[in-house]
Amino acid sequence: MHIGRHIVQELVFTFGEPEVERWDVPMTESELDGVERHRNLGRAHDVSLVIQDGDKLAVIRKPGYPPKAYRFPSGGIHPEESFLDGAVREALEETGLSVRIEDYLLQVHATFVSGERRAKWATHVMLARPFEGSLAPRDTVEIEGARWIEWPELTDEVNPLLRDSGLGGLAYRARLHERVRAILLATNRAPAGP
Repeated sequence: MHIGRHIVQELVFTFGEPEVERWDVPMTESELDGVERHRNLGRAHDVSLVIQDGDKLAVIRKPGYPPKAYRFPSGGIHPEESFLDGAVREALEETGLSVRIEDYLLQVHATFVSGERRAKWATHVMLARPFEGSLAPRDTVEIEGARWIEWPELTDEVNPLLRDSGLGGLAYRARLHERVRAILLATNRAPAGP
C-alpha cells in the first residue's frame, strides 16, 4: 500500500514505462488469508526480480513448494527504504547476490479471488544483473534454496509444476515468468533458447 504513485513515477522516470496489465488470479481460501495478513500490515505489493546473468536466471524455492518448483525472487519494500534499496536488499536476502537494477519490465495489478472474496495486489517486475556474490540465500528461514536456470527449463519444465500445484500464487508466478520472457524476447534482451 505504501508503493504510491510518486514512487512508481520515479521508477518510470529512471527506467521508462513498464508494460501495465490487470489480472484476475484465483486462489485458495488459505492463500487469500495470507494475502490479507500482508495487507493488514500495510503491504499490498511485491517486487519480483529477474536476475539475469547471460543465459542464466536466479530462481528460488520456498519451504512447502512442490519438488523442483522454483520462481523469481520477490518480496516487499519496507516503508522506510527506497524502492531500489528494497529491491537490492530482497535480492541479497533471497539469493546472496548483489545486483544492479537495470529496467522496469512489468507492473501487474492483480485481483486475487477466492469465492466472493477479493484482494488487490501490485507486482513490480524489475530486470537486474548480478555483480558480486554467489547464489546462496541469506534468509534460510523463508528461502529453502536457490539455483541458476535457463529460460526454456523455467517455462517448459518448472512452469507446468507451478500451474499444476493447485496453488493460485504459484500459477501467478508461472504467468509472470511467461509474460516477462515474452517482453524480453520482444526487446531482444533474453536468449531465445531452443
